[in-house]
Amino acid sequence: MRYVIAGYVVVLTLLFLYGVQLVWRRRRLNRLVTQVEDSRSGDLAEAGPA
Repeated sequence: MRYVIAGYVVVLTLLFLYGVQLVWRRRRLNRLVTQVEDSRSGDLAEAGPA
């Protein structure tokens, strides 16, 4: 019976780690998008009106 519990522990641990990875990726992607948008708006401000 302990092997069943151990199996559940392994599966739940893997699911938890996968969820943490998804959150980490999303935050990293959001930071990257923010940086790109800021750099683009800075380029547009420097160029002035067309």
